[in-house]
Amino acid sequence: MELAGGPTAWEYLVAAAAVASVTTWFVTRWLIRRLRGTKMVGKDVHKPGAPEIPEMGGMAVIAGFYAGVTLLQLLAPDGPPLAYLHASLVAIFGAGFVGLMDDLFDLRQRVKAFLPFLFAIPLGVVALHDSSGGTTLLYADVGALIVLAIPFGITSAANAANMLEGFNGLGAGLGILMCVAMIGLALITGDGAGLYFVLPLLGALVAFLYFNRYPSRVFPGDSMTLFVGATIAAAAIVAHQKTFGALLFIPMIAEFFLKLRGRFRGENYGELNGNGRLVYRGRTESLAHAIMKWRPMKEWQLVAVLWTMEAIVVVGVLVTAMVLRPSP
Repeated sequence: MELAGGPTAWEYLVAAAAVASVTTWFVTRWLIRRLRGTKMVGKDVHKPGAPEIPEMGGMAVIAGFYAGVTLLQLLAPDGPPLAYLHASLVAIFGAGFVGLMDDLFDLRQRVKAFLPFLFAIPLGVVALHDSSGGTTLLYADVGALIVLAIPFGITSAANAANMLEGFNGLGAGLGILMCVAMIGLALITGDGAGLYFVLPLLGALVAFLYFNRYPSRVFPGDSMTLFVGATIAAAAIVAHQKTFGALLFIPMIAEFFLKLRGRFRGENYGELNGNGRLVYRGRTESLAHAIMKWRPMKEWQLVAVLWTMEAIVVVGVLVTAMVLRPSP
């Protein structure tokens, strides 16, 4: 969807975001009611008494995104090429499916890494046959290797977004910031193809954050975090912004290497002290661990710090894109 494609392009996109937001709002409310008293709840260990909170709220985000994209398909036929659209949706919903299965059956880490890769292979094949820069990665043409590189990027993004979670509102807020960055990149580069996915996701995440912010009434589950990471990655690929899209995951990449230190056994949890602040005294295997060891703080403050880190990355990416933008 080129930004210059018509005066109604932004109207369609904003309408899709609104539909996604309203759908997510109502589905989240319904999920909270239906999941209470079932086995699909988790303990909020960062609250006194560790209350049980409904999980799998990511299903509401997926439902909202689906509603928004469906509206765009009905009203905005000038979106991404059909091959890119269909292959991207396979990768995106495939990642959401893997997250849902993980929420239900607690999949092994290697399974969560492998299955999104499989779902993203069609997108890699589409990019291979794209003559407008589909095989370009890090400003170099990698040719047929793109068939493997794109699925690797999708599964990496999905699992990276999943790693930096565990606190009220954290994942939803990070996703919102990344969506804002993708909108900024579209304005800078003039390529709005990725907005076909970004605007519905943004609308869904804003509505979900209302229920997931501190103190949370619903947890997202892996169904949301894997889905969000894959959607951002797919949007960057469709808009030929693979490098900038990857840079948006810098905090998640740092989280990966910290988790690697503990062979991915570390959890993003702290302990409540007498002042209601979170502290951590073990080995640093997460950005959250480092922040809590630096200064004990309340959960919402810790989330604000991590959001700020991502916001700094977003600003850096947008400034870099502006500097590297070709002169008219």
